[in-house]
Amino acid sequence: MFFVKCQVVAIAVATAFFTAPLTAAPFAYITNQLDDSISIIDTEQGKVVDTISVPGKPAGVAVAPAGDKVYISTPEAKGFAVLDVKKHEVIAKVAVSDGALGIASGADGKRIYVADWYNDSVDVIDADSLHIIKTIPVGDSPSGLVVSPDNRWLYVANRLSNSVSKIDLKKLTLNKTTQVGSHPFGLTIDARGERIYVANVQSDDVTVLEARRLLPIATVKVNMLPYAATLALNDSRLFVTNQDDGSVSVIDTATLKEIGLIEVGDKPEGINTHPDDRHVYVANWFDSTVSVIDGKTLKVIDTIKTGNGSRAFGQFFGK
Repeated sequence: MFFVKCQVVAIAVATAFFTAPLTAAPFAYITNQLDDSISIIDTEQGKVVDTISVPGKPAGVAVAPAGDKVYISTPEAKGFAVLDVKKHEVIAKVAVSDGALGIASGADGKRIYVADWYNDSVDVIDADSLHIIKTIPVGDSPSGLVVSPDNRWLYVANRLSNSVSKIDLKKLTLNKTTQVGSHPFGLTIDARGERIYVANVQSDDVTVLEARRLLPIATVKVNMLPYAATLALNDSRLFVTNQDDGSVSVIDTATLKEIGLIEVGDKPEGINTHPDDRHVYVANWFDSTVSVIDGKTLKVIDTIKTGNGSRAFGQFFGK
């Protein structure tokens, strides 16, 4: 009898242990464009716990607000894939356009937005039916997308127009377009929906926009080829990936001055903040790694091996 009881306990413990990676939180979903895959990082363990095949050169990533699905843009497959978080498998492939790149989920989870690099537009997709509701013309070569916290506006970085567009999500119409720096690509918005930060690849700077009127209020110089940005520590610090010198610039959002420069991997691109609001994760394209930065100490505290060509363009953190 003693043996049986111990065996039952042992099985229960083993089951809990082996299922822990599936229930631990949160996860980071890193697109590996050259491997046609996505790496799933368990941030509690600090390692990749699964790699999922996603054909079509996956680039952009967005996690549904409920945390149950991940949307992955696949430019060569002309659309995006839907990853089921519990099953760890692709459950749908959606044809959208030839130039699907930037992707975002609405704050209410009801819509998906995909930037069409070639057709200069944004496709609005119903998250349940996965059908296109509307296609909205914007500037030339739209790339980064971000939805306002109140789900009222969608902001679009138009790389070849050197502009940012603001879309009214009630009317599904273009509200306004504003000029920024040269070749804007990634952008992020603060938690109050008041400021937008735009990484301008060719002018090596960040444009700070007042979100309500979409007016520039500052330009902050960073390093070479800034690609994307994220906020941390209650929006007090902005972190910007600089592709050409393997670094991340840190900007104090109160003074709008650069206060740090952190060396990461080679060709850093995608960047996003852990839900703890302190740790910043950076996808390094040439190194096929993710660097983990402590937002308080401004030091790299871990480097996680991922797949070939890690890009992770967008908001890649789940629950």
